[in-house]
Amino acid sequence: MLNKTYYMTKILITIISFFIFGFMFNSGNAKIVYSSDDSKSGYFQIFIMDDDGSNKTQITDLSANCSHPKWSSDGTKIVFQTDEEYIYLINNADAVTPDEAKLISRGTFPLFTADGNFIIYNSDKDGVLTIYLLDPDEDDSYIISTLGYSNQQVLSKNGTMLVFSAFYEGNKCVMMMDLDDTTDDNTYRVSTNDNANLLPDVNSDGSMVVYASFNNQLNGTIILNKEGKEIPLTKGITSSNQPKFSPDASKIGFVTITNSSVKLYTMNLDGTDKQPLQTSGGSIGTYTWLDNDRIIYDAEDGSAYIIGIYNIATSTNVLIAKNGNCMHPDGIVLN
Repeated sequence: MLNKTYYMTKILITIISFFIFGFMFNSGNAKIVYSSDDSKSGYFQIFIMDDDGSNKTQITDLSANCSHPKWSSDGTKIVFQTDEEYIYLINNADAVTPDEAKLISRGTFPLFTADGNFIIYNSDKDGVLTIYLLDPDEDDSYIISTLGYSNQQVLSKNGTMLVFSAFYEGNKCVMMMDLDDTTDDNTYRVSTNDNANLLPDVNSDGSMVVYASFNNQLNGTIILNKEGKEIPLTKGITSSNQPKFSPDASKIGFVTITNSSVKLYTMNLDGTDKQPLQTSGGSIGTYTWLDNDRIIYDAEDGSAYIIGIYNIATSTNVLIAKNGNCMHPDGIVLN
């Protein structure tokens, strides 16, 4: 009887442990797109996988390195760039066999508008680096920022506000554009300091903007701009960068930069409760919030790039892509 009870208890513990592990690491509710050189050609190609690292599938086969893929909001399309600065579109990305990648423009850092019908990207084809809007069905694009050196654009989730960094009145400033406003006064300055203000992010309705402000010593401070007021959040940290709101805008992710490493942190909106995340693989390269609890990132240790997911609710980390070099992950949560 004791042996039977013992083994039944072990079975029960195993089942519970499997359930908990699956809940933490294998939620099965998101798809990841990323770039990897784990291909026959050795070029970086675009891959997709489940959020537990399973079902890895190469979906491009170009004679060029492919990078910086982005999902459309409905998870049916992917846009990316090559190292030759060409932009490609993949339709039916959610199908068993996605469409072949289609060349749509010359440019860099593409992303979809909220409805997925247009693509916003950078290009200097008219003589200065700025932001363009492209209708891939009509093969028609036009400039949407007339400011010099406009880049690092991010779109609010509701699709109405575009924030970006640009040269304005002698400084590198964070700007905001109201895409619903068709007048000439639809763009205004967000940052008010005299530093170089870079890599902005915006919450879902455009009411808050966060960005990295770099001084003359190239040390960055994360600044939250709310109701027109700049609030420095990372005083006391030598340099910080890449601020990003969680989807519900309850937290901000950011990286800290030292001579030896780049580490990932989270904090509250007022700068309290700064938490270093125990990621794997070395220094953080890029990252994005997958949902309010999970952050997907790439990291490199000098020899290879890997992709991992960190769950801030459970303080757990798992590597999901480590064959070859894997980088630039973007995730879409499925309904």
